[in-house]
Amino acid sequence: MRQLLSAALLVLAAAPLSAQDKAGAGLYAAHCVACHQVEAVGAPGVAPPLAGNIGRHASTAEGRAYLARVPLTGMVGTINVGGMRYTGNMPSFAKLSDGEIASVLAHVLGSYEAVGDLGWLTPEFVAAVRQAGGTPNETHKLRGRLPAASGG
Repeated sequence: MRQLLSAALLVLAAAPLSAQDKAGAGLYAAHCVACHQVEAVGAPGVAPPLAGNIGRHASTAEGRAYLARVPLTGMVGTINVGGMRYTGNMPSFAKLSDGEIASVLAHVLGSYEAVGDLGWLTPEFVAAVRQAGGTPNETHKLRGRLPAASGG
């Protein structure tokens, strides 16, 4: 059994990245890694970790909208994640296309959070969130209203 599991893990590790995975990884490297760091572990006191932090929001409609809103509007205001306080401002990446935002979110949620069901995360979904608009402060307030906001 152990050998079978090891063989399966080797096959998965050797699987080529899909075009969307590569695009999302490239966008993460270009726009996110400076603050959120390699493997999305965050920089203490500067930028919160994405790994182990944001996947919980993918389970609700409100959380999914929040996930798309953060890169679209940016966010201001203090948040606490894992017992650490973050006061930095998340800049907006609204200049990215809807497809690019969907791609980088899919990369983060799939690679660092092991969120399996990402069928909802399409350019059309991001476009709908973009059209709804919002401000960085409103995005911060939305975060506080999420059911999964407690605990970090």
